[in-house]
Amino acid sequence: MLVLDTSALSAVMHAQTFAIRRLGSERPADVYLVAPVAAEVRFGLERLPRTARRRRLLEGEYERLRRVLAWQDWTEDAADEFGRQKARLERSGRIVEDFDIAIGSIALVMGARLATLNAAHMSRIVGLRVEDWAIGSRGAR
Repeated sequence: MLVLDTSALSAVMHAQTFAIRRLGSERPADVYLVAPVAAEVRFGLERLPRTARRRRLLEGEYERLRRVLAWQDWTEDAADEFGRQKARLERSGRIVEDFDIAIGSIALVMGARLATLNAAHMSRIVGLRVEDWAIGSRGAR
């Protein structure tokens, strides 16, 4: 199982070759979108003018992906994991944004890998298996 974080999903939505190739190596039923990622994507789309061609293209691509990929809701187990991870990160002085902790916590309780272009940041979440898509992005945009 693979959860796409916002950076990985955005790379796919923007048709970046490395991301399309990487996503294509997974079975669609094994790739998950999660609510915090959907919220961040919606925020990004809402910041674009409604009449912008770019917005229409990105919305269309998001809707296509949403229909094809699996969905995982925020669960009570993920909420508990979020609390543990956030407290640990706070004690260590290593800040991670709440939505990133939420995304990582959902993937962690699912036993899934997390695809991201920000592996150093997401690797702060203890126990999370991070798949660094930034490696494939170098020179392949």
